[in-house]
Amino acid sequence: MLVAPVLQISRGADMNEIQCPICKRPAQEETVMNRDPREALVRCGMCGSFIAPRGRLQFLAEMTDRSLLPYLSAHIRQNSSPRIPFELDVGNWEQLAEIHKTTSVTQKTERLLWLLAQRTDFPGSEVHVFDTFAPFVDAKNPQEVAYLLLQMHKLEYITYDHLSDRCIIQAKGWQKLQEQSSSGIPGRCFVAMSFDDSLNEAWEKGIYPALKMDCELDPIRIDKIHHNEKICDKLVAEIRLSQFLVADFTLHRAGVYFEAGFALGLGRPVIWTCRKDELAKTHFDTRQYNHIDWTTPEELRERLRDRVLATIPKKN
Repeated sequence: MLVAPVLQISRGADMNEIQCPICKRPAQEETVMNRDPREALVRCGMCGSFIAPRGRLQFLAEMTDRSLLPYLSAHIRQNSSPRIPFELDVGNWEQLAEIHKTTSVTQKTERLLWLLAQRTDFPGSEVHVFDTFAPFVDAKNPQEVAYLLLQMHKLEYITYDHLSDRCIIQAKGWQKLQEQSSSGIPGRCFVAMSFDDSLNEAWEKGIYPALKMDCELDPIRIDKIHHNEKICDKLVAEIRLSQFLVADFTLHRAGVYFEAGFALGLGRPVIWTCRKDELAKTHFDTRQYNHIDWTTPEELRERLRDRVLATIPKKN
């Protein structure tokens, strides 16, 4: 299993101030109710929230070669929230980190521009740049973020004052964002599916590793990302930003039909999937589409990977 799931927790009472074992910044360590007492919940301003055995945390803290740890921080930050921390698998953290280490400079720049846009109150207003931006864009450290900002300044996407760490998105930057919204960001994939617990393994062992590990894409699921907007507004925005959409119709949630239809209306490719025992229940208006009818998460991973590689143009 290459994916460590996020999990919702009940907080414990014990809390200690510690140094984060991944980024070495101040953090908090808590116990977790109804969990093995040998496990700890760490809340870090840079890395986000994650749970791991205390022995694993000690191992990470004492590592001599720490070159992959910034990218582990990126994976955790992008796949956790204060209420739903990331559960760090003890056996695959290096594979998770390697995924983020290979992100191209172009992709990092696109992510950073979008991050700045999300934090802009209105066109022309300043955005303060924080050190914690690094894991959101797969940057190794704040120095790399500063470099990306300087390049965006040269491209006239933004104005950037490195002394105050403030920037303003310029007309070319908004135009670039509009272009991304019109055609989707290459490599970005929106996943529409039921959030029912019975499909957790379909996501963790099937869809996510097929897209992220096998195809080196960026899968987006609306319940896995941070946002302040109404859920419907955020959903529409994320589909607009995606190059294509994967829609799994198992359990036949109305929202999945809406999201697939909206993507088609935008001209985005849609890859249709459904668990085999549910396929006969698909709506007659969509039944003519070529669904990947899967039985196990492992089969879903293999067939989805092959379909994506055969039909979706590879990102740069």
